[in-house]
Amino acid sequence: MRRQKMEQGLETRLSKLSAKLSKKLSKKQSVQLSLQLAMQLALQLGQSSRRLMVLTSIALLSSIAQADLALNGSSIYSDLGKDQFAAALYLETRQQNSQVIQSMPGEKRMEVRILNNYSKRRWFNLWMQSISINNSRENFADSAEDLVALMQAPKSAPQKGDLVEYISSHERGTSMRFNGTELIAGLSSEVFDLLLYTWIGAIPPTTVFKDEILGLRSNVQATKLLTTVNTAPERVALAASWMAPAKPKLAAAPKPTLAETEKAQQTASVTPEDVAPKAATVATIAPPVSSDQEAIPAQPPQSEDQLGTTAQLAAGDGDAINETEESVNPESAPRDDIDADDDIDFSVEEALAMRDYTPVIVQKIFKKITYPGRAIDRGQEGTVRMEVLINKQGVIEKVTVTQKSRYSALNKAAVRAVERAAPFPNIPDAINVDFFELTVPITFKLK
Repeated sequence: MRRQKMEQGLETRLSKLSAKLSKKLSKKQSVQLSLQLAMQLALQLGQSSRRLMVLTSIALLSSIAQADLALNGSSIYSDLGKDQFAAALYLETRQQNSQVIQSMPGEKRMEVRILNNYSKRRWFNLWMQSISINNSRENFADSAEDLVALMQAPKSAPQKGDLVEYISSHERGTSMRFNGTELIAGLSSEVFDLLLYTWIGAIPPTTVFKDEILGLRSNVQATKLLTTVNTAPERVALAASWMAPAKPKLAAAPKPTLAETEKAQQTASVTPEDVAPKAATVATIAPPVSSDQEAIPAQPPQSEDQLGTTAQLAAGDGDAINETEESVNPESAPRDDIDADDDIDFSVEEALAMRDYTPVIVQKIFKKITYPGRAIDRGQEGTVRMEVLINKQGVIEKVTVTQKSRYSALNKAAVRAVERAAPFPNIPDAINVDFFELTVPITFKLK
């Protein structure tokens, strides 16, 4: 009981210290002082607690090596009225030009502070769509194996409070830390470039998101969330335990004899009622588009390898326009947390199939967009975001508007574009889902 109270006291003191120091000291100073306190208190605890503190100390020490990079910019990704994560880019020297950042040498770090729980499938798909539409197939294919290894490195789906970091350096290539523990390193530098392009490439989450990451705009709330949201101590320990030596395996039980096997088969019977039906899985493809920011302008592919410039929207007949602002009930929209299985594995084959399939669907929809004529006459602009559910045969099962513009004519035009684009190609067999859910943001903007 006394040891348990001491351990709880340690967790409380470390948490309070982290919050206090983050406001007054640099990150490097905070990490160093937190480490000193942890080691001092570990001497007062038992052997098992000391092992935990060693793992925690390793995580803190690994953070020191990355502490001297400068914050280039930060932003927040929100969906359905909820903040999903805060994002930040750290560089050796601040830079506001995306092309210069891509080519500049030196260390870089992308930091993601999780603000809402994810499933593995949802997290994987979140990155895959944005990577698919911002990188050529050739670049993607060359790094597909390393990219899948990176996404598979965490043994748990990201949860609220977790800190995920992707680092690029000349010496270690691309590496990844989860709650302070380095899970994988030595991947090609191109893997980091694939990830970075999703934030500052040709088709970022939003233009506002890109501007904030580049430091062209300031997002005080994002910076605050990055420094004030703390990781739960048990999540830090969990990540550290993934890198601990595996426990010795117990000796395998002797195999049953043939007679024993036949007897078991005769006595065991299973009725249809005993077997639960297998639930359908859904691939949720949701690019990080903030609900309070402008969505990605419609940008159809110029070729099968890369999405290109803004679509030219043809003028047409519009519907009646309601100029009062329309809101969306987040609870009425489909949730993409239906797949919470942490045992899901993603293959290189599935990643490549998803990379090829996503732009095809987006391109077909963008080609069917028509800017309502009356909306043009009245100078009306806005963003509409939809979730499109497609079955294995490429038939639309459901279209839900998750973010409306102020004008019903634009909302209806966006939905019509999806309906006119159907049917879509069959879901590739390599994508191991029964339904493919795609989030499509369309921006109506006059030139």
